[in-house]
Amino acid sequence: MNPFQKKPSKEKDEHESEAENKSSIFSKITSFGKQTKENAFGEFRQTPLMDLIERKNDIVLKADLPGVTKDDVTLEIQDRLLTVRAECLTDIEEGIYVRRERFYRKYEGSVNIPVQIDEEKATAKLANGVLTVFLPKKIDTIEVED
Repeated sequence: MNPFQKKPSKEKDEHESEAENKSSIFSKITSFGKQTKENAFGEFRQTPLMDLIERKNDIVLKADLPGVTKDDVTLEIQDRLLTVRAECLTDIEEGIYVRRERFYRKYEGSVNIPVQIDEEKATAKLANGVLTVFLPKKIDTIEVED
């Protein structure tokens, strides 16, 4: 009997069931980003690593977007949800790829903003593959009558 084949059994014990779940999860993770019929050009979708920092007067978002230029980045804010989208094209070299790990990438990630912000005063910069978005807090002023 081949030791790598499953033993026929009508009942699965907890250990086998847990191993199958881990295997299923692992296959989903490892298949992410692989080429498929719909994804023939090596497209790889990824959520960028993001930090959200609340300071006294503003909120700062930092997102890792390696290989992206500022023209490739789109920022959208709606109902206190900030969405970052970016695309990065890699060079296609002539010849046969023996190994290929650099793909056409699409980044997309969203984060909830915990306070009201002044969208019109928001700014962003991209340097060394890190997008930094500055979101000034909205300060409602109340006028006091005499």
